[in-house]
Amino acid sequence: MFRSANGSKKFARKSFKPASFKEDTVQVMQEGQTIKHQVYGLGIVTSSDQERTAIDFDDHGAKLFVTSMMTAELIGEAPAVPPKTKRRRKASTAAKAAKKAAAVAAATATATARA
Repeated sequence: MFRSANGSKKFARKSFKPASFKEDTVQVMQEGQTIKHQVYGLGIVTSSDQERTAIDFDDHGAKLFVTSMMTAELIGEAPAVPPKTKRRRKASTAAKAAKKAAAVAAATATATARA
């Protein structure tokens, strides 16, 4: 422990690696492999490298994991040709405006029909 310039107490940080510490090899998965995750269930690997793995889960959507920390059970091998993933698109602002205008027009039509 030492004191900094403003007088507050600070602790010196030391990096600690035991003598028996070995870096594990990271398993990079192939696109299209089916996996089962403890929390998210069944999913398909969409991309994977040494640092990150992206998986599209059936019930929870796309998730990004740190490859070295991820634990999952491999269910099926990757197909010869990886499937193309379906992308979800947000509705454009023009489509939202048209939908809102249609709802307002329908509301005024029912209001004038009652009168």
